[in-house]
Amino acid sequence: MALNQKYIFLDIDGTLYSPQIGKIPESALAAVKEARENGSKVFLCTGRALAGCNKYLTMDIDGFVFAAGAMVYADHKRIYDHPLDKESESLLKHIIRESGMGYVAEGQAGGYCDPIGYEVLSKYFGGLDATEEEQRRKVTENGFYPEFYEHPEERIYKVCSYVLHGRDFDTLRRRLPEEFNFTVTVRDPDFDDCAEITSAGNTKATGIQKILEYYGASVEDSVGIGDSENDIPMIEFCGLGIAMGNAMEEVKKKADWVTTPILEDGIRNAFLHIGVIEE
Repeated sequence: MALNQKYIFLDIDGTLYSPQIGKIPESALAAVKEARENGSKVFLCTGRALAGCNKYLTMDIDGFVFAAGAMVYADHKRIYDHPLDKESESLLKHIIRESGMGYVAEGQAGGYCDPIGYEVLSKYFGGLDATEEEQRRKVTENGFYPEFYEHPEERIYKVCSYVLHGRDFDTLRRRLPEEFNFTVTVRDPDFDDCAEITSAGNTKATGIQKILEYYGASVEDSVGIGDSENDIPMIEFCGLGIAMGNAMEEVKKKADWVTTPILEDGIRNAFLHIGVIEE
């Protein structure tokens, strides 16, 4: 049977990476490897900025869409770059602080957290049952640091905000100027909720379009797989949009098809569905 050759765009958190097990499921890694061997191209299309993806930079894949479309790589070349200006970064931090929430500013060299953001990410990457020392080690391994490490010349691509359970983002959402996108990216009963704030001109669809143009590829040959609200532009843009079984309900409603959850071979089953790997 002839296998399909697709341009596949994978979200990371909740799609490829599971915080429950602290890694990518083996079935997903095997599916990515097999799909590429069969002629498909695979890209990570994530809300994380470059520094937050240091564990994934050596993966055998074909490129990256970072920071929800603000930085794009194909064939080991940066083909698109659109950081926030310093005034926007300062404004976002101020609004988030005034709203009583935590934040992390994500850039090229690192992600820089205020105390609330650092605590949330320590739990997310380290796990709820880990010691404080283990949590801090894990958050550092993933490229996130206390905010005093941010150099004045660091280029920041997006800012994430964290809200404690029992509260919501309504105050922050109302205060943001129109030139920013506001997208809820994590709603998890085990962790505090997260939303990302990016320039309005950038979405994951922006990054995907840049890659397809670079290769001269058709949108009809693209597949987007994700689980959170920042994946909706990707899912709507691609020729086929797939939601994970553990995705937010809003994402499932927008998808053309829903695969199984991440820990139930969700990526492998999606790849089987689109015909880029075999049983």
